[in-house]
Amino acid sequence: MTVETVGPLGSTVGSHRQAELPNYLTGTFVINDSDAHDFKVDARGKGRMSVVVDNPGDQTLTVEVYGMHSIGADVDDVGVVQIGSSFTVTDADEIGYETVNDPFPFYLIRVTSAGAATASPTCTVYVDLSAF
Repeated sequence: MTVETVGPLGSTVGSHRQAELPNYLTGTFVINDSDAHDFKVDARGKGRMSVVVDNPGDQTLTVEVYGMHSIGADVDDVGVVQIGSSFTVTDADEIGYETVNDPFPFYLIRVTSAGAATASPTCTVYVDLSAF
């Protein structure tokens, strides 16, 4: 398991001078192994989030979303629960999408490749917290 980082894709500040927090997050990893790549997300109290995974490689990716009560938690820890079923993003430039409706303070998005992809392409994970 490798813990990856997510960062802001972009953010805006409303006219009523709200605190500037990123609503769109993104993270990447190179598809050169079959290890689990974990992205930890601070949901800031949002009850819903959308997860989009862009797979440019020739291997199928399995995506699992977990709810957590602590940002430092891992998949096998007490209180970490899988939300819904996993979804797959097949090869040949596919994009997979899932909306999570279970409110947790933190989420963990786990992306696992079926194997090393040819030419080691970069997978991108997008998280949208803005619409909800």
